Amino acid sequence: MTDIHKKTIQRIQVPYLVDLLMHHPVVILHGARQTGKTTLTQLPEIGTGRTYLTLDDFQVLDIAQRDPIALFVGRDQITLDEVQRRPDLLLAIKSDVDQNRTSGRFLLTGSANLLLMEKASESLAGRAVYCSLPPLTWAEIEQVASGTCLDILLKADSVGQVHELLSDDLIVVQRTLAEAILAGGYPVPALSDNHAFRTQWFDGYVQTYLERDLRLLSATENLVEFRRLMQIVALRNGTLLNIASVANDAGLSPTTARRYMNLLEISFQIVRVPAYAVNRGKRLVKSPKVLWTDTGLAAFLAGLFDQDMLVESREWGHWVESWVGIHLLIQASLKNPRVSVFHWRTSNGHEVDFVLEWGQKLIPLEVKTTRRPTHKDLRGLHMFLETYPKANFGVLACLCEKPHMLSSKILAVPLTHLLLS
Repeated sequence: MTDIHKKTIQRIQVPYLVDLLMHHPVVILHGARQTGKTTLTQLPEIGTGRTYLTLDDFQVLDIAQRDPIALFVGRDQITLDEVQRRPDLLLAIKSDVDQNRTSGRFLLTGSANLLLMEKASESLAGRAVYCSLPPLTWAEIEQVASGTCLDILLKADSVGQVHELLSDDLIVVQRTLAEAILAGGYPVPALSDNHAFRTQWFDGYVQTYLERDLRLLSATENLVEFRRLMQIVALRNGTLLNIASVANDAGLSPTTARRYMNLLEISFQIVRVPAYAVNRGKRLVKSPKVLWTDTGLAAFLAGLFDQDMLVESREWGHWVESWVGIHLLIQASLKNPRVSVFHWRTSNGHEVDFVLEWGQKLIPLEVKTTRRPTHKDLRGLHMFLETYPKANFGVLACLCEKPHMLSSKILAVPLTHLLLS
């Protein structure tokens, strides 16, 4: 490992999580396994004064099954780790909170999205708030601040103002874009420079995910066909989701493929970016776009093991797009109010990779792997700006070194500025 990767990683979710605990009785910190949830809950800013219990401890799990109230007696603030192992425990938490709505009473962590689990979400309705802990961002790995560029985009009234506020300084990174995408954001592989170790780690992660997490969520008997579907979806990272096509390639019925996709989403392996479908007289494609929450794991599943293989693949643009999309979603989730992220595509092929909506603000954002964008790269942005007058300007994020104007309403922004400043 390099020296920078031996340092403690400062997670950007800490201030947000601390604020939630100060104002709400139940806070749920959820995310895929191995994103660092347990480590985060035990940081001094969060764990001080709290009782930590994990349902991975068989004694705690036994009490949770027999007499859950006993877990709460004599404890003011409780952190319950791996709560998805006993979702019925949430009923006891509901009862406790209804009797005493003390801020910060419960901090729950889990490797499943309780919002998408019907019984769990019903138990917590009106009582809990959520904080997602995704894999590390590029900025966290590089140990730099982030979010400033997005703030500028959201608050600026014109493209000229954005251009004026963005720095021209060159941002130097320790890893190339391709290397960062291959390493992904799970802390253990992301902070290692050993390619062979990363591959071994991802292989072990998939096995554990299939044999443990998946079985907790659903009675899935055929793990071989589930892994095959994972590989097929990984090959389509950053593209429109077509369930019928995925099912056909995986040799599954559409019903089974849809159920497997839902399980991938519940367990935070994928996220679906919905279509921006406000009708302005155009026929719009309404299918969501599927992104893997960790590009390193997705690349492993897709059989992409080195930078040259990744960059030379026909799907290179989709991988970069997915990398940007996940970072936008992470930054968007920490804004108050949250920024909504969509994609946009018309039936005749005009498209914009991402659309950011924040109150009355609407910003189309296109991702390209070129260093010198041309007029051809702006077609989708121009069409969106013509269709939605509420959008004052558009952004083309690319591999250029400095922000510069491409037209009177479109600004080229380096990917490094967008994600690392």
